[in-house]
Amino acid sequence: MSGSCAIRNIRDTARIGKSKTMTTRIVLACFAATCLSATALFSTSVYADEKPYEVAQAFYDIYVDQDGNRFLVDPDTGHVVGPAPDNRSLTRRQQRRADRRNKRRNNLQRELGNLFGLRTREEPKVNTRQKPAVRRNAPRKSTVEDEVARLPGFERPTVGAKPRSSGKNYSGGKPGFNRNQMASLQVLLDREGFSPGAIDGKWGSNVAKAMSAWKEAKGSELDLSNYGRLEDILAGTGGSAIVSYTITAKDAATPLVKSVPVDYALKAELPALSYTSMVEMLAEKFHMSQSYLRHLNPGKRFTAGTTIKVAATGERKSTKVSYIVADKNKKQIRAYDRNGALVVAYPATIGSAATPSPTGSHSVTRIAVNPEYTYNPKKNFQQGENDKILRIAPGPNGPVGSVWIALSKPTYGIHGTPNPETIGKTNSHGCIRLTNWDARELAKLVQRGATVEFTE
Repeated sequence: MSGSCAIRNIRDTARIGKSKTMTTRIVLACFAATCLSATALFSTSVYADEKPYEVAQAFYDIYVDQDGNRFLVDPDTGHVVGPAPDNRSLTRRQQRRADRRNKRRNNLQRELGNLFGLRTREEPKVNTRQKPAVRRNAPRKSTVEDEVARLPGFERPTVGAKPRSSGKNYSGGKPGFNRNQMASLQVLLDREGFSPGAIDGKWGSNVAKAMSAWKEAKGSELDLSNYGRLEDILAGTGGSAIVSYTITAKDAATPLVKSVPVDYALKAELPALSYTSMVEMLAEKFHMSQSYLRHLNPGKRFTAGTTIKVAATGERKSTKVSYIVADKNKKQIRAYDRNGALVVAYPATIGSAATPSPTGSHSVTRIAVNPEYTYNPKKNFQQGENDKILRIAPGPNGPVGSVWIALSKPTYGIHGTPNPETIGKTNSHGCIRLTNWDARELAKLVQRGATVEFTE
């Protein structure tokens, strides 16, 4: 008896009542036969002579979709396991037969389920354009390395060179070093591209952040339990941390200004925002704080021909950068190459509560070295009582220091600062502020189009 006949008899019987027992028995018998027939129909493929396929001692049904593609289906769950080994397609006649059988099967399943509240097996959902793949892992949150992998021209690292996850913190405490030994640690970090900010011979948050960057890039923490071990590492990266330097005539000829006013209107009157002293110029040249430079050279006159002690920071990095993370919470930026390896890390001042930095991802649009600065209170912030557009001359003591790296977010960028000792410890007007020497290095490593992502 066909499924539709059984359905009609069942519905008629429901209206007759309990008195007609003979009819009820007949209908129940028909229903039982129909269920058996339906069960057989549900668990077989569209080929009447085809048996369940055995794979690794497990039996699967074979499902043929409307395009003739064949798939293995778990008979217990109804889930698609994968494509059937035999990829032959149906003839037109077989396809029409398959369509009719699939349609009858679906109609019968639907009617039986609606009438008796039965839970029938759903037809496998198959993408006919692409063969289904078994998903073994649950979706996970996107990471920095995932974003790096989406970069144009990205080349996945070979085994053993996988990008390490970012944001690992230094877990060790403050080492028992004296001031000069601490300066040696700062010099080592600076040489490796993990800037501690201005080298001052003191332990602080910027040094701890640089230690975290070392851990991320090297895969292990720097051993600070023994200063002798630190000296061995220094010897392999360029020798002693503190060396002698004789001030040249070119150094002494550096243009200087008497002072740099705070007010932007007064800044705009100066022909250049130059250094204010030889000490300031030399301290920036060797990535040092002015106070530590004076500490190393008590009583010295910083004039041409004078030999002084300075930090030996070594050569700067040359690996090109494709992706930059601006970590607002850590007050640090980390720059990665096209394969996801950490290249450099710098302490940074990133925005403030009054003028927060952007969110999300942006890109580098242009790079300017020793830029002129245009102050426009209508586009960004207002400084003091200045409510007019002002053009401020270039120079290391300008509002954006000696470098401006513009972002696709209008009026925002990465730039230097005239006050390197404050980096990572104060606020900015929404941009990313670095020391002048770190900003100059980054300007040589990054290219237009590189991604800058702001994270909390």
